[in-house]
Amino acid sequence: MKTIRSITLIASLLLAFQLQGQDNARANAYTLSKCMELALQNNTQLKNARLDKEMADAEKSSAFTNFFPQINAMGAGFVGAKDIMRGEMVIPQMGSMPLSMVKKGVLATLTALQPLYMGGQVIQGNKLAALQQEVRQLQYEMTQKDVVQNVQNYYWQLVSLRSNISTLDAVDKQLAEVHQLTQQYVDAGVTTRNDLLRVELSQQQVASQRLTLLNGIEVVRLLLAQLCGTEMHSFDIVTENILSPATPETYYISAEQALANREETQLLSKSVTASALQVKMERGKNLPTVAVGASAVYYNMMEKNQGNLIGLATVSVPLSSWWGGSHQIRKAKLAHEQSKNNQRDSQEKLQIEILTAWNAVRESYAQIEIARKSVAQANENLRMNRDQYNAGTQDLTELLDAVTLFAQSQNSLTSACADYQSRVADYQRKTR
Repeated sequence: MKTIRSITLIASLLLAFQLQGQDNARANAYTLSKCMELALQNNTQLKNARLDKEMADAEKSSAFTNFFPQINAMGAGFVGAKDIMRGEMVIPQMGSMPLSMVKKGVLATLTALQPLYMGGQVIQGNKLAALQQEVRQLQYEMTQKDVVQNVQNYYWQLVSLRSNISTLDAVDKQLAEVHQLTQQYVDAGVTTRNDLLRVELSQQQVASQRLTLLNGIEVVRLLLAQLCGTEMHSFDIVTENILSPATPETYYISAEQALANREETQLLSKSVTASALQVKMERGKNLPTVAVGASAVYYNMMEKNQGNLIGLATVSVPLSSWWGGSHQIRKAKLAHEQSKNNQRDSQEKLQIEILTAWNAVRESYAQIEIARKSVAQANENLRMNRDQYNAGTQDLTELLDAVTLFAQSQNSLTSACADYQSRVADYQRKTR
């Protein structure tokens, strides 16, 4: 037993020195609000969402250029092994003369064509591009809320685990006092050494729990640091009070207002708008197109520079497209009806989701009240058993059970408070 006790002491000292070195290295301790601020600035998921917004901006700018004239330039040059045109010219009283020309030459054109009417496709295409830009903005805001919620979950999980360490400290103190008193009883011959071994076994179990908790704390700390996009080694948090949370009424928002606030609601509306624009786009593919323009031509085929300016007007009627065009239009209309059905169905589900999240917040807060009563009862139970053991009227088993109940009730209260904070974060994500 002395060997086991020595090994436990050495391991505890090494762990203490290690933790002290880590605490000294972590000079950057952040509050919850600062963690959320860092995540909104540095998180990789948000950076990609910003790039999606920029791509949508570029797509909208590209669609707007379809209003501008289409300008094309072309140049060509050729050299023949023989004259391209060869023959004879007959001149009265002089006979025939050989004629050859166009053995080489150059040609260049510059054409500008301005679309006047494209069946509404240019206008609808620009509306779709603008709509996609708005969709990307809404998706970016959704990503922001997801990141904030994840930060809150990790933060309160870390606070909860550290509170459990404090509970273990209190248990350690209780067991140390019990160990000292039991040693006195053993020395006086009042009890056997077996009771002392049972106390030491409980102390070793607490040491094992502490090691597991410390490993869990380190993992959650690293996950939170990565989410915040900051240096992992020096990252730490300022532990806020988890045992006195605000009441659920502090966060309440009516279901109607919450539904209006949801980005998902706006995305559903934009999906319906986009499907309506697709119907117009399909119709436009079957309508005539009209364009006007001009073409400047330069050519040199007989060692002489020449040029011309040509006016252009085009009317294109997609006759063959009418065969399948009506079916594509009908398909787009059906898709539009489908999007409206999805909108109604999804809005109903969102309302249920909001109400479910609110009920979870209230239920979680009620669990905190129950846990507080359990803590008070466990504290009183521990006090009574400790007093009776000190007086010699209670056996060790009852006292150790009371210590275990004390630890369990404290951890249950901490877990209930952490769960409540996570439920609040989820509710706020679904309502704001």
